Order: sequence, then structure tokens, then C-alpha cells
Amino acid sequence: MHWKTTPLLEMGKCKNGMNFSTKDSGFDISCLGVADFQSRLTIHEDTPLSGISLNEMPGEDYLLKNGDIVFVRSNGNKELVGRSVLVKFTDRIATFSGFCIRFRKEANCLNEIYLLHLLRMDSVRKKLRGRGANVQNLSQQTLANIDVPLPPLPLQEQFAAFVRQSDKSKFAVLNCLKRNLLLILQKTEDVHSLINQSAKKYFCKSCHRENHNG
Repeated sequence: MHWKTTPLLEMGKCKNGMNFSTKDSGFDISCLGVADFQSRLTIHEDTPLSGISLNEMPGEDYLLKNGDIVFVRSNGNKELVGRSVLVKFTDRIATFSGFCIRFRKEANCLNEIYLLHLLRMDSVRKKLRGRGANVQNLSQQTLANIDVPLPPLPLQEQFAAFVRQSDKSKFAVLNCLKRNLLLILQKTEDVHSLINQSAKKYFCKSCHRENHNG
């Protein structure tokens, strides 16, 4: 089925990140930079972020908000350009670096989790990276040319709910693996302890026999 498509920037606004000097000081703040993206899908309250110092508190437009999607705008590695993460926090004060672009949706017909996964599809990533061999920058014009298929909002929300459940399942699996690993390590420690005790007993007996025979 073919859904209606709408240009991305008709459903929200973009803003380039903050440029700052290493000489700035007086106001410390968390800053989402390219190094913080890694393989993450989302940035949460407790996600480690880089820290910077500014002369003053950034303007409201430079502060990240829940539901924002942030892209890598510029990087020496072309494969990183266009990578995106979703901001999922409400109480944290954080900004984003000049090597990033923030998209903030304004349309009610769009679910941000659905959009994030759409933007991370290989076909869309290729468009974001550009065609030139030396193109290593993502522009707002490139984002403006991205057409977003819009299924009915209930379908988008069903997809988002599925993603959240999958994330919980993966979290549960990882926790299970960690518990099993700890058990294995504990057993390994027990085995090492048993071997050490047996070795001590063996060498003690050997020494006793040698002393006795001597």
C-alpha cells in the first residue's frame, strides 16, 4: 500500500548545533556530540554525554527536548554523517554540538519513534550521506528533500509500541546473559579455589614426605 508522503521539514524545524570556544567558562552543561552517538538509538536521562563550558546558559532553542531527533551533520568519516538518535528525557539540561543538527517535530500526524527508524533505513541513510565521494556534511536542504511516508497515526503508534516492547525484551535478555555470566564466573572462581586448595594440600604432603624420608 502506498501512503501519502510529506517532506520532513514541513512537519518540523531543524537547527544547527552550538559552536563554542575552549576559552569559554562560567556555565557547565552536558553536550550531545558526535562521539556520544555510538550505536545508540536513544539518549536518556542517565546516558553519559560530553561536557562543555560556556560563558552563559544557551538560549532555549539550543536546549534538547524530549522527542527531538539529532543527526550527525559533519564528520571526517562519511559513514557517520546522517546517523540519528532520539532524545528521551524531560528533566535533563543538555545542548548539542555544532557538528549536529536537531529536528523538532511540530506535526501531530507523526510519531517520533516511527520517524527515527525510518531515518535509519539504509535507503534514507544513503540520501542523507549524499552522492559525492567527498561529501561529508549533512545540510538542512538535504533533510528538506527527505519525503516521509505517513501511515495512519494509529499504525505508527502500534509500530512504536512494538519497538518499545522489543527494547524491553532485549534488556531482559541482556540481564539474563549478565546473570549467567556472573554465575559462570562464580563457578570458575570456585573451581580455581578448589584447584588452589588441592594444590596446596598436594605440595604440603609432598614436602612432608620429603622431610620424613630425609
